[in-house]
Amino acid sequence: MDNKIVVPGEFLCTEEEFMAYTGTYVEEGIIRAVVMGRPVFDLINRRVYIKPVKDVKIPKSGDVVIGLVEQMRDEIAMIRLLGYDVNKPFKHEFRGVLHISQASNSRIQSLYDVIRIGDIIRVKILNSYIPYVVTAKDVKLGVIAAYCSRCGAPLVKEKNSDALRCSSCGNVETRKIAPDYMFTNKR
Repeated sequence: MDNKIVVPGEFLCTEEEFMAYTGTYVEEGIIRAVVMGRPVFDLINRRVYIKPVKDVKIPKSGDVVIGLVEQMRDEIAMIRLLGYDVNKPFKHEFRGVLHISQASNSRIQSLYDVIRIGDIIRVKILNSYIPYVVTAKDVKLGVIAAYCSRCGAPLVKEKNSDALRCSSCGNVETRKIAPDYMFTNKR
């Protein structure tokens, strides 16, 4: 292949030709780019990877990142990974999958007991390929900002309590709260 630059989602080759490596993912047997850069086809090891055009941050196993809960069911949630910090967003979109078994150290009946759509959550990445599998089990991980399921107002953490109360309608909800939860009642 020539020295052209590829963009995220662009076709590189098939799984029969090369193995997907850093900066790539497989979709129905097709290897595609995750980031913008130059594809490198390693003929000796039979793998393809992307050499980023500039220093592009790609999440990897062990990284702790901030995400937004976009979709969920009782046992699985899709998290849009925003970045390592709210002030340091990723340049590209990445998605993570949170399974109910990775949501809490205690047994829960439903993911709705610990997170909801629209929550901002701190998670740890468990693998280095797409789709990213994430966990919220660690004590420092969990929801850092939550909003009322009824009216959308911020949920405030009461002092000396794990309950979250809506600042507008008074609705009480539960979450797996991170130690640095944003909305707290200091009284």
